[in-house]
Amino acid sequence: MSLIVSGPINKRRIRRGLGILGDSFSANCHTIVPTAYGTEAYGYAGAIAAKTGLFPSYLDNQGKVGDHSGQFMARLPSCFTSLTADLWMLLSRTNDSTTAGMTLADSKANVMKAITAFQNTPGKYLIVGTGTPRFGTKALTGQALTDAIAYKDWVLTYVRQFVPVVNIWDGFTEDMTVEGLHPNILGADFISSRIVPIITASFDFPGIPLPTDATDIYSAIRPFGCLNPNPLMTGNTGVINASANPVAGSVLADNYKVSASGLTGITTRWYKEPSAYGEAQCIELGGTMAAAGGYLYLQLNSNITLANLLAGDVIEMVSAPEIVGNSRGILGWEAELIITKPVAGTSTTIYYRSMDKYQEPFTFPANWKGALETQRYTCDVTETVVTARMGLYLAAGIALDSRVKVGQIGVRKI
Repeated sequence: MSLIVSGPINKRRIRRGLGILGDSFSANCHTIVPTAYGTEAYGYAGAIAAKTGLFPSYLDNQGKVGDHSGQFMARLPSCFTSLTADLWMLLSRTNDSTTAGMTLADSKANVMKAITAFQNTPGKYLIVGTGTPRFGTKALTGQALTDAIAYKDWVLTYVRQFVPVVNIWDGFTEDMTVEGLHPNILGADFISSRIVPIITASFDFPGIPLPTDATDIYSAIRPFGCLNPNPLMTGNTGVINASANPVAGSVLADNYKVSASGLTGITTRWYKEPSAYGEAQCIELGGTMAAAGGYLYLQLNSNITLANLLAGDVIEMVSAPEIVGNSRGILGWEAELIITKPVAGTSTTIYYRSMDKYQEPFTFPANWKGALETQRYTCDVTETVVTARMGLYLAAGIALDSRVKVGQIGVRKI
């Protein structure tokens, strides 16, 4: 049984942007506007971004809930005019199976139209997926199921002649879904594990611009340096608040602070260890959280200097997190760029995130590693606070035996 099938193409150089075309399977896999997320946020596009360095802008999410493949065609021009995404994914046509009067031949014709359009557009590339099985109340039966399997086989045998294709059908199970159809965080991890090797084998692109030296700090002579101090997280003079529940001897990186809430039943030990660049801030987690809603924030101890931001500057936060453990008790270990500014006369705090947390009971794999990049914010000099943090969200009722780590935290101009 083949899990990954790739078309015979040479490696292509692309920009560091990832786009998604399709229905709710696409729309809900990633950010749909800078500060709002689909139902199954974040999903497989966020996981792919974390593992490859590709950036999926909300502007390049061309998924629309309820659409069939014929309706995808109206959004093809947006794929080709995108200024950020060169690589696009069309992984599912699941609504074709439930659209009255729509046949397998219709699906094939629509997908081939999309493939041909990409082939005729220099510098734009497409990966096609098999779609996934459906379960429970969302399960297909009869001719609809027969057609879905036939479509999967057609992608793996015919479409692979023209574009890279990926098999996300075989091995996909009901416990990888939210409600029998859309992937939860385990499904997102499964899908990304199938797609990432195809991407890295077929395309060349620059990775996430993580800070790699201690002097990567914004100044007149390095105008694209990190706007925050200590991007490599060295030292141990940070501030750990009592609510973070640290055991004796806990240490925190210079220029960082911690806040927390709802940790009844949890114990934490904060420590440092060397990483590939600088040091990693590590948190050892134990115990069982008594009630839902507990979290920890590892945050910059001083806000970004507003004088260093001009109107029109585009900023983002990047970081390199990891989860190591034996327990699936973490809902999210996410990067957050935080903006406070007046909106309609009221001071409002806005969050630009990467790898947004799932709701209970969907949790991360026990072991996970990646590089995060938030959605991007355009400054207008009405900001009163610009800061950043890593948010650690824990599941209730699950015994924790985990360590989380993070390094290379940077807020910088694009």
